[in-house]
Amino acid sequence: MTGWTEEGLVRAWRALARQATVEDWRFVHLTDVGTVSIEAGCQFPLGREALIVSFPGLWPVSPERLPEGKGFDVSCIKEQTLFAGRTAIALVRRPEGSPDIFAIMVVDVLRTLETAANNADCDVMEAFLNRVKEWQAFMARTHRPLSSDAQIGLLGELWMLRELTHTSLGAGALDCWQGPLRAAQDFHIRGGAVEVKSTTRAGSFLARVNSIEQLDSDRAPIFLCAFRFEECIDGVSLASLVTALREKFRLAGVQRGFEALLMVMGYLDEHAGLYGRILTLKDVRAFLAEGDMPRLKRTMLSPAIRSAAYVLDLDALEIPSIGLREVINEFGLV
Repeated sequence: MTGWTEEGLVRAWRALARQATVEDWRFVHLTDVGTVSIEAGCQFPLGREALIVSFPGLWPVSPERLPEGKGFDVSCIKEQTLFAGRTAIALVRRPEGSPDIFAIMVVDVLRTLETAANNADCDVMEAFLNRVKEWQAFMARTHRPLSSDAQIGLLGELWMLRELTHTSLGAGALDCWQGPLRAAQDFHIRGGAVEVKSTTRAGSFLARVNSIEQLDSDRAPIFLCAFRFEECIDGVSLASLVTALREKFRLAGVQRGFEALLMVMGYLDEHAGLYGRILTLKDVRAFLAEGDMPRLKRTMLSPAIRSAAYVLDLDALEIPSIGLREVINEFGLV
C-alpha cells in the first residue's frame, strides 16, 4: 500500500466509470493490508467514486456506529458476492463533495489502515472508523478566513515546500508535504522528517509541539525548523506564494493535488484578498531532534500518558543549530 497516490486512485475510478454496466456497483482490487481487503469502487447510476474496506467475518455494525457528515457517505455493502463472509464498509463521495479532497482523504485513510495493521495492539476497524470520523468533522466545519497565526504557519510550510522544489525532488516535493494529512511532522523526506514552526513575533520564539511523536518517532533524522518572518516591501505574501507554487505544480501536472492540500489547510481563494501581508524570512534555525535536544520522548514517559503537547522556548535551547541549506544537505538532496 505504501506509495499509493491520489492520481492512481483517480485513474482507477475513471476506468471503472467508463465501463458500461447495469449493475449498482463495479469494483477493482487495490491491495490487502493484513487481513483487510481494499477495493476501489464506482456506484451507479451516478458513477460516484468509492473506497471499500472489508474485514474478515460478519460483524454487526450498527448504522449509529458509522460516521455521518458532509462530503461523503459511509455505509455497509451487503448482497455482493465479492464480500461474501466479510464486513464491507464503503466510503462514497457525495455529488457535492470535492473529488480532489475525497481522493486525498482516501489515501490518508489507507495509510492509517496500514499503520494500524502493523500495530499488534491496535483494533484496525476502530482505527479506520475513527479516522473517517475525523475527516467527516473536517468536511462539516465552517471555513472561515485563516487566523493570523494560521496564515504564518501556512506561509512557513509553503516556504519550505518551495525550497524543496528547488532540490532534486522538483515537483515531487509535493509528496513530502504530509502536514495537511495529519502526519506527526509537516514534511516526510525519505526516511526522515522536518517540522516547521513559524512566527512574526519579537522576543522569545515559543514553539508549540503538538504531540510526543512530533519530535520523537521512528523517522530519522527529524529536524525542527524555526522560521522568523518580518514585514518587508521586498517580500512575498501568502497569496502570492500560493500563486507561484500553483504555476510550478501546474507545469508539472500535479496542481490538483496541491489545490486539495490547500483546501485541507483551510486556504480558499475567496479569502485570498485578506492574505496580502508582505513578509520576508528574517532568520531560520534548524535543530536536530536527538541527543541533548530537549523534548518529550516516549521511552521516558509512563505508558499511562497517552498523549501530550508542550511549548519549547527555542531561544533558550543550549544546542547548536544549522541553516536550511544544511538541512537539505542532510537528506542528500542536491
